[in-house]
Amino acid sequence: MNIYSLFLSCTESAECGTESVVRNGFRLKEIAVVSGKGGVGKSSVTASLAVLLSKAGARVTAIDSDVDAPNLSIILGTDISYLTEVQASEKASIDSAKCDRCGICMSACKADALVSVEGEPPRIIPFLCEGCGACAVVCPRSAITIKRVTSGRIGYAQTDYGFPIVSGQLDMGESSSGHIVTAVKAKGRIVAQDSASDVVLVDGPPGIGCPVIASVAGADYALVVTEPTPAARNSLDRMLTVLAHFKIPASVVVNRFDLDPEYTRKIEDHVQAKWSIWVAQEIPSDDNVPLSLSKRVPVVEFQPDCDASRALRVLSDHVMSVI
Repeated sequence: MNIYSLFLSCTESAECGTESVVRNGFRLKEIAVVSGKGGVGKSSVTASLAVLLSKAGARVTAIDSDVDAPNLSIILGTDISYLTEVQASEKASIDSAKCDRCGICMSACKADALVSVEGEPPRIIPFLCEGCGACAVVCPRSAITIKRVTSGRIGYAQTDYGFPIVSGQLDMGESSSGHIVTAVKAKGRIVAQDSASDVVLVDGPPGIGCPVIASVAGADYALVVTEPTPAARNSLDRMLTVLAHFKIPASVVVNRFDLDPEYTRKIEDHVQAKWSIWVAQEIPSDDNVPLSLSKRVPVVEFQPDCDASRALRVLSDHVMSVI
């Protein structure tokens, strides 16, 4: 059984799949930090929360499920070794010994993933091949097969703050990021069990697509990070729609709220009126945040008494009450 099949079988069980893990009779809490939009500070919030919760006595496991652009380990100053391959997509493969160079496969490929030099068998362009199987169906010599290929990798490391982090990385040009997220979360839940964790913090990808749905699957609670801009507010609504569909309770965090305090009030009024959700915390703009990122240190460690760190400590208290 390959590692993807192993993780997939694991996620289909109640022990470490879409249901929360049960350890010693108590449910391991899983909190997803999502945004609906990139660039609002979601990963920075997750990193600081992980450090603060760990210092408060919670046993934490961090999962970076943004497999297209994982950066949680960078903020935590931890280097990840991506050692476990995940096979989550398929590509066509041509047996040149069987191929008679008829060219039928090329006419059947709607992705233009097959090219041919005169007198040679067609070649597959891996980045274009979608693994649809049309070329294999029409090949009169059965020279084409569809094979599962490596789509990404999973890594693990122990942070300097006393908790483990599990991260995924989608290979360049590959698809099936949702499958990679599922495998990463399955691995993270195994690590959480092995380390006797109380809480799993999942740093989700931006948007509301398949990778995001995979990242929130099985979560007990979600923190939705936004900022006072129209684009972020629209993305916030879409994210809250997804969470409401899956019946995942949530609260909102407005990062850099002082960019437009009036618009922040509008966001607060809107989420209360439409979603009956309260804003858990407002985090101010703080020059210490980009400085801490440049040092690969969470801001709550880089400058514990700055405005952003104080706001994040209040947010950490809120999360502890959820746990």
